[in-house]
Amino acid sequence: MICCLVRDASSDARAGLLSEIARACSPRVESHGDRAVVFDASGLGRVIGAPAEIAREVAALAVEQGVRVRVALAPTRVAAWLLAHQRPGITVVGDPKDIRAALAELPVSVLASLPGNPKRKKQEADAILTLGRWGLRTLGQVAALKCSDVHTRLGPEGIAVHQAASGEDAQPLVPAGAAPPFMERCVLDWPIEGLEPLTFVLARICDALSVSLERADRGAVTITTDLRLVSRMTHQRTLNLPAPMRESRTLRTLILLDLESHPPDAGIDVVTVSVDVVPGRIMQGSLLDRAVPTPELLATLTARLRALAGESRVGAPVVLDSHDDRGAGMRTFAVAEVSTRSPQATTTAPAGGGAGPCAALRRFRLPIAARVDVERGGPVRVVPSSSAVAPGRIVNRAGPWRSSGRWWTSDRTKWDRDEWDVELSSGGCYRVARDRASGQWEIEGEID
Repeated sequence: MICCLVRDASSDARAGLLSEIARACSPRVESHGDRAVVFDASGLGRVIGAPAEIAREVAALAVEQGVRVRVALAPTRVAAWLLAHQRPGITVVGDPKDIRAALAELPVSVLASLPGNPKRKKQEADAILTLGRWGLRTLGQVAALKCSDVHTRLGPEGIAVHQAASGEDAQPLVPAGAAPPFMERCVLDWPIEGLEPLTFVLARICDALSVSLERADRGAVTITTDLRLVSRMTHQRTLNLPAPMRESRTLRTLILLDLESHPPDAGIDVVTVSVDVVPGRIMQGSLLDRAVPTPELLATLTARLRALAGESRVGAPVVLDSHDDRGAGMRTFAVAEVSTRSPQATTTAPAGGGAGPCAALRRFRLPIAARVDVERGGPVRVVPSSSAVAPGRIVNRAGPWRSSGRWWTSDRTKWDRDEWDVELSSGGCYRVARDRASGQWEIEGEID
């Protein structure tokens, strides 16, 4: 949705006031002097509500600043511009299908108010005069013309006028300047050493960042901490957050935990913290779903675990693209979206009956070496090297299943194995495997 604000001719306002009002609502603002401004209002639906509510809130904000404006909210930039310049008060077009109907009764002369290059505007003004001589008085009559006929008689300028009368954007919204960065900096009077005095500095910086993010309805996804040291070196650390967040305490804790693992090697003169942002999260609890920890708590927990165990030892498991089912990988932990399920969405059993029994293999963290007696090509007795598994005679067995791969490599990742599922007389079911190259046996895990 695009919103256009036009100051009433009877209302006085200081220079730049409309741009300030627009920037309080959106970072993507296109200014057209002190009389009109256009901004992208698509993100306001997450925090305010329906388009009509957004338009009322924007108008109320302008009244608080002491200026009377015309407000128009529409799916396209040109539609919002034309409606705001022609209709007083608040005008809202929520559905793109209603744009032509909303513009149909506007006079053709309103097209002269469209912004653009002065030379091109003069050519378009001639096309508008030609349309008037044809007897066309409203934008609906212009939009009803065939585009090919307009191009034949009026050329590219006629096409631009026809698109505007139909509410179609010929060019996108061009923001005036880049969005303001979310960055806070603190220059210290005296260098500090150690993380304890740095905590107070980071608390003040994160408080200011949290307020800025709250006002802009943004959440931080990346935190970059720059520490300028007394040695004239810069100690920089970047954190990728698992979910957008803006709580001051959480941001400060994550920065400190990272600096505990990677401390600066000299005193600190200047502290700068900047964040990359995305639209903020809106979360609504449910009485029917199980409560889960917030992303802020999970991010703090994983940061503490990384500080204790190391960065390469904390993450989320991932299945490797390999036929060797013994391997497992790890990726950066991220909070998954929790979907709300209705009571009717429960899984039902197949019509033919309930689910049959299934078995799960719980692999040991390290395989247990074992001595296996073999008769007629199959194992008959297992004697493990660890007391975790009691030795015993095999009473039932299934296999072997041969698995091999990566034979083309020269490293130790290649494998060639025979696997058996066995039940021991001492109790328990296990998976045993034999390396066909070395002949060594090992117990992979227990079958439940």
